[in-house]
Amino acid sequence: MKVEIIAEIAQGYEGNPKLAELLVKGAIRANADSVKMQLVFADELCVPSYPYWDLFKSLEMSDDVWLNLVKMVHDAGKLIYFDIYGKQSLELALEYKADGVKISTTDFYNTPLIKLAFEKFDRVILSTGGVPAEDVKSLIQTNVIPKHLTLMHGFQAEPTEIADNNLLRIKTMFEEFPGIDVGFMDHSLGSDDEAFHLPLIALGLGVGCIEKHISLDYKLEIEDFISALSVDRFFEFVKLIRKMEPSLGSKELTLTNKEIEYKKRAGKLAVARYDLGVDSVIRESDIEMKRVSTVLSDSHFPKIDMVIGKTLIKSMKKNEPFDINNLT
Repeated sequence: MKVEIIAEIAQGYEGNPKLAELLVKGAIRANADSVKMQLVFADELCVPSYPYWDLFKSLEMSDDVWLNLVKMVHDAGKLIYFDIYGKQSLELALEYKADGVKISTTDFYNTPLIKLAFEKFDRVILSTGGVPAEDVKSLIQTNVIPKHLTLMHGFQAEPTEIADNNLLRIKTMFEEFPGIDVGFMDHSLGSDDEAFHLPLIALGLGVGCIEKHISLDYKLEIEDFISALSVDRFFEFVKLIRKMEPSLGSKELTLTNKEIEYKKRAGKLAVARYDLGVDSVIRESDIEMKRVSTVLSDSHFPKIDMVIGKTLIKSMKKNEPFDINNLT
């Protein structure tokens, strides 16, 4: 399956409609599958005395700005998601025709909001960073799950150190929550190679989506830039994921035709250890396994047990492969 690459704008638009538009354009041109932004209203996030009240207030934008951004994304054939923090942002996400919403760790215990999101949206992304596994399990067991729920592994430590990612938990999450998608939020240092390498490891663990921050230019230090890739690096990031994605192949253990042909070319066949006479009954001591040809016949034997106990119709020379037409 194709992994979904989500360009996370987060608060990078800084409440500036033009900057928001440029970031959305950048995400589209970088070939992200979807765009995610935080639909912020200060009153939903915090009390007025909270240290970042003014910052959150500055992120508020008018309906026409948000509608224009949604239109840009949909016109490009992409999806758009909003982080929501209360009933106001949830209802606006519905009104703006968002393709889904994300509940961040901030609101993991906001039960009324989560229930409403599950009811109203087919696609809900739920951050599990910093949440005990038993609480995630309890939430899933006590709610009607939307059509497409994704549990997102990862947390933001500005940046998150390599050793703090615990990517093996992704495998455990698939085992603990069967039938539910798991994604990876990469918050590694955007200017470092680890921003490319960690998502590749997550890809190999089977994640359904990868969320990565995007910024116009890392050096501009726009809000939420630390874990972000610049537009040109995001473009290369998408190319890398798409290039390596086919390597996952199938989880089934059924061999492909190419694998079967490889084994035929590389495998050894049962051959006579020495000259053998007509009517000889083949013993294990009469057999050696050796490569014979790069073009093998189906009449030869790749396993010793297939020959033992058979009787020769005609005599054989040393190193001659046993043939089905010469055995009874």
